[in-house]
Amino acid sequence: MKRGLALVSAGLAFFLLLLLGIVFFTRDEDNFQADNLLAEDFTLAVSQAAEEGGRLELRTVASFPYDRVLLVQPGTPREAISRELGREWTGIDTVDGGDLLIFLRDDEVVRFADYRGTGRFEGFERPFDELPAELAVDAGRVIRPG
Repeated sequence: MKRGLALVSAGLAFFLLLLLGIVFFTRDEDNFQADNLLAEDFTLAVSQAAEEGGRLELRTVASFPYDRVLLVQPGTPREAISRELGREWTGIDTVDGGDLLIFLRDDEVVRFADYRGTGRFEGFERPFDELPAELAVDAGRVIRPG
């Protein structure tokens, strides 16, 4: 009985070490995920702004430090995003969403999210543009003020 228990324990330890080794050697620390909470908050804020007043202050949704926000058209190739950022784009968007919002600070990506609503962005350059701090929102459209 003790020998069987020792064999089972040794087998479990072996497979646990094997699993840890696989995870360690196949990880990719350069990749990062979309901020799902930020994506949901931004999408909700756009919807509420369309109903209530037509204006959305981006800093009320994204209260973390950033210098600028890059708006990226859906379907833009990773290579084009990498060229625009000046470094390899390693973001992993887990939802097949809409426009990407890439938050930058000192030209480093801080966070990114996708717009998950049914509205459209109008008045912005495509496939890239900078998102102003204040947006006009009207009936499912996010509009560049000005």
